[in-house]
Amino acid sequence: MNKNSDDTNNQQQPTDNVVSINELTARKPMSTGSKHLHETHRVFVQSIHPRLNDFFAGLNDFFFDMAEQAESNAQQNAYFSAIGETRKNKSELTRQFAQNVNVIFQKFKSKDFIYFIESNQQTENTKQKLTLIKEDDLDQKLAINNVIVKVSQQYHKDLYLLNLRFAELAEQEVDNHTNPIGPDAIVNAFALSLKILKSENNIKLMIIKLFEKNMIETLGPAYRMVNKYFKKHHVLPDIQFQVKQAKQSGHTINNSINYLAQKLSGEDENFKKIADILDHDREQDTQHNYSAASIVQFSQLTDALNQIKAELLTDQEMLNNQSISPLELKDQLLKKLKSLKAISAHQSLNKADENTIDLIGELFQFLVEDRQLPETIQLVLSKLQLPYLQIALKDQSFFSDKQNNARQLLNIMAESAIGWSPQTDDKGMFLNKIKEIVNFILQNHEKNINYAKLIDRFVIFDQQIKKRALINERRNSAKISGRERLNQAKNQTALFLKAQLAGQKIPALVREILLQPWANVLILSELRQQESPELLQKNQQFVRKLVAAANPDSASKTPEDAIQALCQELTEGLKLVAYDIKDLSTKSKQIKACLKKINGFKTSTKAVQFIDPKDILKLSKEFNQESSVGALIKNPDMSLTSPENIPVIDDEHNDKAMNIELGEWIQIDADHADGQPQRVKLSWKSPISGKLLFVNAKGAKVMDLFPIELAAQLRCHKIQLLQQIPLLDRAMSSIADKMKIKRVTPSK
Repeated sequence: MNKNSDDTNNQQQPTDNVVSINELTARKPMSTGSKHLHETHRVFVQSIHPRLNDFFAGLNDFFFDMAEQAESNAQQNAYFSAIGETRKNKSELTRQFAQNVNVIFQKFKSKDFIYFIESNQQTENTKQKLTLIKEDDLDQKLAINNVIVKVSQQYHKDLYLLNLRFAELAEQEVDNHTNPIGPDAIVNAFALSLKILKSENNIKLMIIKLFEKNMIETLGPAYRMVNKYFKKHHVLPDIQFQVKQAKQSGHTINNSINYLAQKLSGEDENFKKIADILDHDREQDTQHNYSAASIVQFSQLTDALNQIKAELLTDQEMLNNQSISPLELKDQLLKKLKSLKAISAHQSLNKADENTIDLIGELFQFLVEDRQLPETIQLVLSKLQLPYLQIALKDQSFFSDKQNNARQLLNIMAESAIGWSPQTDDKGMFLNKIKEIVNFILQNHEKNINYAKLIDRFVIFDQQIKKRALINERRNSAKISGRERLNQAKNQTALFLKAQLAGQKIPALVREILLQPWANVLILSELRQQESPELLQKNQQFVRKLVAAANPDSASKTPEDAIQALCQELTEGLKLVAYDIKDLSTKSKQIKACLKKINGFKTSTKAVQFIDPKDILKLSKEFNQESSVGALIKNPDMSLTSPENIPVIDDEHNDKAMNIELGEWIQIDADHADGQPQRVKLSWKSPISGKLLFVNAKGAKVMDLFPIELAAQLRCHKIQLLQQIPLLDRAMSSIADKMKIKRVTPSK
């Protein structure tokens, strides 16, 4: 593909951020990759276009029904307005969706996979590019994410094939997030097309939920048609669906299991180290002269293992109790072989088989000692030692190939269980699912189990039960984010007003207006600063002008028309915060009379009472109760700043705390977690205070800490970071290290 084919487009500044893909591809002869992109775009859009038209046309009936059931006139008017809006813009909505998809395909062609940005992240650079701007409404984000998850689950096989085929065109890995017709792209493209509607957000939210209900079924045939096109035109025509690890994405809306999001090479480097050590030991072993007669046959070994299962490890014991430790299984096996007369003083196990038995023993010993796994999950998974031994004896790729399906299944179950606890799994759904899979393997491991299908079903199950947790996480982070933004706005407002009032001689009426209703105007302006910086500047300038006009010692007097303008600004500003209309009229008249009196215009003979400049910032408790910032004038809110009583120490713990990533799990020791260890996940980092929000497996908030506080807790071992490296990778690394140490340490 031509990497520079879209450079000229990115330098343009189109009025609607959209260039037709037909125009784009007409500028120069298309490469094979460009042609396939053009055609797959056409096939996809043509497939869903009729159904999308019908969908928008059907909105009239839906909102009419809602209007008939409305509980208030306001609701009914909103629904009738939505009918008019959707009817008038039906064609434009379909066109806008198609344009959004055009933008995505153009960006995909230029290998720019950032299709969307949040509205508050737009920069001058992004304004020059074909980039779609997302809305910031939380409820819409949650609704969009629900649709994305549902599409991902329902069409995961079709998407798997599409991802590989689009990756072939892009010459780099593609996943559900970067696929130009994947769920992220299409659902967001649809939601963004609703921006042309002037309806309220709750109306748009309803339309998104209707899309989930009525349009998801349309995507399946469209995906299959695109795959059919690829196959017909020999773009990876022979690939089949299989479980594949997907590249990790920075998108926090996706809830896939972390293990599947890691890019792992197929070959286990640690097993190579282990194999090298074992090969060296075998070369040094001159005492044994192996022959067919001196080696226990594989069939005899299998018979012995089956009898161990039947006699020592009954189904009930394997499900509920650990009857022997992982390292004792080899001894039990040798005893059983002797009892079966399959082994004598002149016979021994095949060295490769013996190594496999030892490795499986070490692996499961690591599992039952691994502090990353909850103890209950350890006990359940440890029952797999016997069937996994028989798997490894038949197929040594279990150790060498990270993509071995039986190995992946164990890794995935362990990874998904990292945050499990009885408290967060109150109905036992997750634990029962793990037990169900383990029991199935115990009963059927001698047959050809389809481990890929087990993985597939488990991942879907895990995503479904964690969907609610994801929603809770986002609500918690949105709630805390909103509170922090409000506290920051209050602090900034208090600092500004304190600076403007300090040492000023003004009437109590002016101070009351500035520190009570006008403070709310400034707070609102602070909250809207990103989208409307001029509003904050205007309302702050009003404070300066009002203070100057109200101070009799000002160098110049304020003209009467300027006083009239100030009163008009006061009225407009207080309307923004829904100030009572009657009170607003009274305040406006009072301030006008007061300012005219101070500036020498004819008015009432009543004298103006000024506050002594030394006392201007002395506020009573009663006054503070009426003011949103009064208490902050003297005592600023320190909740957004790191505690000063914790020293900053430049060590590994500080590095870990500063670099902890979203999704990482930590364990709080029993002494600091209501008497039992508690596992929590980093869900959100505050862009304002830097605080870290930790939630449990249900998405409920457990605590928030500044990084400096986390570092202190790590330093004194009250909190421990949990590794999220796949279980078998950690086990093989540990075994390799132990064997290396044993090899270099002289025997006593």
